[in-house]
Order: sequence, then C-alpha cells, then structure tokens
Amino acid sequence: MAKKSDNPTNAFINQNFIIRVLENPKENNVKNTKLTSANKLSKYINDDEIKIKLFKKVLDEGKDKYTFLIRSRLKIDFQSK
Repeated sequence: MAKKSDNPTNAFINQNFIIRVLENPKENNVKNTKLTSANKLSKYINDDEIKIKLFKKVLDEGKDKYTFLIRSRLKIDFQSK
C-alpha cells in the first residue's frame, strides 16, 4: 500500500501528472521508459534546485505534456492525467 506524501507539492504532481523517466535516451529505446513518482524522481535527479525548477515549470504553465532533457543523460516526461 502506498504511503501518503508529506510534501503537498509532490502529492499534487502525483495526482495530476504521470511521470516517465528514460535514462541515456541516445542509447536506450523509448520502450525502456520507467514510471515514477515525484518523490522517487530524487533518485534520478540529485540536484534539488533542478527538481524544483522542473516542478515549478510544470505547475505554472498549463500544457498537457512537458519533456525535459537533463544533461543529455536523462529524459523526463510529464503528462497530465
């Protein structure tokens, strides 16, 4: 059973977005994409400043899909539910 998030921003993102992560997009196929949560995204992004910047952009703008490429090694897709 999933435990509740103590961070309201992460909870809001998890409720409204599907997050997919692809490591090394140049080498891996799109089929190797992994679903993740806002909390587990910290496993892929060690820099809190970048994570906050991504979340802020996703929450402030009203698009249905966002794709971020971080340092050419990590592709993150946010899709609204």
